[in-house]
Formats: sequence, C-alpha cells, structure tokens
Amino acid sequence: MNFDPLATALEYLECVRRLDTATMQTYFAPQARVWLPGQGWITPAALAALLDGAATLVVNGMQFDHEDTLVDGNRVVVMTACDSPLKRGGSYVNQFCFVFTFDDAGKIAEMREYTDSGPAVAAFHS
Repeated sequence: MNFDPLATALEYLECVRRLDTATMQTYFAPQARVWLPGQGWITPAALAALLDGAATLVVNGMQFDHEDTLVDGNRVVVMTACDSPLKRGGSYVNQFCFVFTFDDAGKIAEMREYTDSGPAVAAFHS
C-alpha cells in the first residue's frame, strides 16, 4: 500500500465539507459504489448530485467535527458530527459513520454512510 488510507479518507471528507463535488469524485475508483441510508447503492456521480443540491441550502458547506477514526488495512471508519447552518435558518445537525474501502491504487472502491436520515430529510427536503 503506497498511500495513507486515513489521510485519503480525511482529504475526501474535506472535499465533502467544502461541497467540492468535482474534486470529491476524483477520489473514487472507476467502478466505485456508495451506500446511503434510504437510498441503497448509488454511484459517486449520484452522490455528487445530492450534495450539489445540499450546497444551495447550507451557509458555508458541511461543518464536520471528526470524533474518532479506525484503520484496518485498506478500510477506514470515520465517526463525525455535523452542525451546519442553513440559509433559511436553523441548522443541519447529525452524526455520521463513514466506512471507506480503498483499492490498491488508493481510490475509494466502496463508501458506506451510516446516519439518521430523519435530520437530513428535515433539513434538505422540507
């Protein structure tokens, strides 16, 4: 392994924090897949489209506070809290557990996002 899986996962999440979906997509392997609660398996492009929609609603990107990490070979778990002010008032508050699986080239082969979908629906679909 010629890359640092934890550093790569955190760099990816920094792109998500900035809602820089163009750069975010460069972290994925060509056949990568993403699992989201309530959505199931989607493509990285579909995730980018969801985040582009969120970008119109938050004040200054996603405000993450990484609470803990775990690395096991090519798998990384990042536990994160979010408190992102919304343009219409209030804030998107949630907890996340991201599970990344990297291929040998250091690209994300699979990412799973575990979170309570209720706060996301309330913040972005109401």
